[in-house]
Amino acid sequence: MDESFAAPDSISNLATAQDYCVFQVRKFDFDRYLTVIAAPKEIRMALFSLFAFNLEVAKTREVVSEPMLGRIRLQWWREAIEGIYQGNPRQHEVISALQETLNHHSLSRYLFDEMIDGREFDLEEREPKDIDELISYADTTSGKLFSLVGEVTGSNPDFAKLLGTSRALIGLMRSISFHKIQGRSYLPGIPVTDHHSQHAFSAYQNVLAKAAEILPDRSDMNDPVLNITRWMAQYDLNRLLKKTSEDFEKPAKFNAWRRYRIICACLTGR
Repeated sequence: MDESFAAPDSISNLATAQDYCVFQVRKFDFDRYLTVIAAPKEIRMALFSLFAFNLEVAKTREVVSEPMLGRIRLQWWREAIEGIYQGNPRQHEVISALQETLNHHSLSRYLFDEMIDGREFDLEEREPKDIDELISYADTTSGKLFSLVGEVTGSNPDFAKLLGTSRALIGLMRSISFHKIQGRSYLPGIPVTDHHSQHAFSAYQNVLAKAAEILPDRSDMNDPVLNITRWMAQYDLNRLLKKTSEDFEKPAKFNAWRRYRIICACLTGR
């Protein structure tokens, strides 16, 4: 079996599983790591387990050599989630951590399933055909993830979903250069070979405009996790909107200290 989707033989204990989740999120998803440390202590591990699960399914294309292996890997995760809900969890650090999360929180299983289904698109060798398909992708991946976050934090899941969807659109536009290196394009109707065109820049602007339209109003939120996520999304959106047709493909420079400042303000205000 390919090591990219094989489960470890065993795990030592719950603490090891949770430490694994924290490490993965801190290393590969630092923005979300920052939001979790601002959350109430009693829900932090639940959030780390959700974000670690998202990393596992999101990296599928990067860790397999061909689409079929990617589909096998995603199916493994479908069955692993089913095992949790049926009381027969598989041996994997993230699964063990999620099992503990479900012992304390009632989470909607269909959200996990839709997140996995959404990653099937990553295995296709094409760009989204239009803005509606891109929004659907953002909704079924990050949107459903933040619906789960909302269930943990006690916020409105629909409100959280909109935030997650908008954040995904912004993140995809921020990562154009990274995806281009991999031969991938998330610009609707624009193959990676046409990224240098004015048409591509127009598509980029249209995606950001849709992200701004979907992004919820911060004044409606009392949840520190979602509030910080919203702040980061707005900051990134503002920076990306300043880019021109000459430099929109290049990696954007973001001031990390601004992220730390808002986190520190939340923590000291607790």
